[in-house]
Amino acid sequence: MNSLILVFKGILMGIANIIPGVSGGTIAVVLHVFDPMIEAINNFYKGKKQFFKHAKFLIPLFLGALIGVGAFSKLIKFCLETYSLPTSMFFAGLVTGSLPLIYGKAKEKEVKPKYLIAAVLEFLIVVAFSLLKEPEAAESATDLTAFNFIKIAFFGVIASSAMVIPGISGSFVMMLLGIYNKLITAVSGLIDEIAALPGNIGAEGLFTALKGLAASESFFIIAAVGIGVVVGIVIISKIIEILLKRVYSYTYFAILGLILGSLFSIFKDPVTYQSYSGSIGVAPVVCAVITFAAGTALSLFLGRE
Repeated sequence: MNSLILVFKGILMGIANIIPGVSGGTIAVVLHVFDPMIEAINNFYKGKKQFFKHAKFLIPLFLGALIGVGAFSKLIKFCLETYSLPTSMFFAGLVTGSLPLIYGKAKEKEVKPKYLIAAVLEFLIVVAFSLLKEPEAAESATDLTAFNFIKIAFFGVIASSAMVIPGISGSFVMMLLGIYNKLITAVSGLIDEIAALPGNIGAEGLFTALKGLAASESFFIIAAVGIGVVVGIVIISKIIEILLKRVYSYTYFAILGLILGSLFSIFKDPVTYQSYSGSIGVAPVVCAVITFAAGTALSLFLGRE
């Protein structure tokens, strides 16, 4: 049962990581898996006993995240393209509902006015990134070269750092790096290719069909990003562990600033309004208010101790 719950929480984290402006790290805090996740990543290699202990936690959690990304990428893409404002406002509500929980963690120890500086600085950093972001142009096919593999993997390292840190959206960072559309398209394309695999096996044979799948652009992009994400998560988890031990309150006030900044980025992002060519009508606004309230209520419910 515990493993199934972890899979479900991982699915929510995976979905969050494909939504521009929403942080998988924030969802991890709301679901009370952020601290144990950081601990598990940093300690699973310290002996056989530690490995099995933390693997029982990490495997279902990350399996759920993969399911969330794979199973919901098409649905999220459809919702953002067709009902972008209500969809974005639901996730803005999830972020808003996490604020009391984050603030509660930030003030667990002595609160000093200087901690607010960390929150303000991180807020301004996210706002600056939001203002610098350019709409993505149409992207051409990716050449399957070693250089491109390394480049995309490096982008994956940067994006994964954002996926772990509460308040920073991994998908938003991917947009800044110009690989978000590529990755979403690749995930969707690979799902279609896997669905067509039984027919290809019959026509070409198992080895030829699998070889063709592995040589596809979709697999190339996902493999590169995947390797970068694993490396980035390990690195940033160690940094977060050190920060939480040495500057706990500073760290959580900084996270608070990042989350407030992510709300700005959601409202600023053109993706939020992409379903509407002209003015936004009354019905989408009403729906957006309802979905925002629903997201906030859900986040407050999930974040209860």
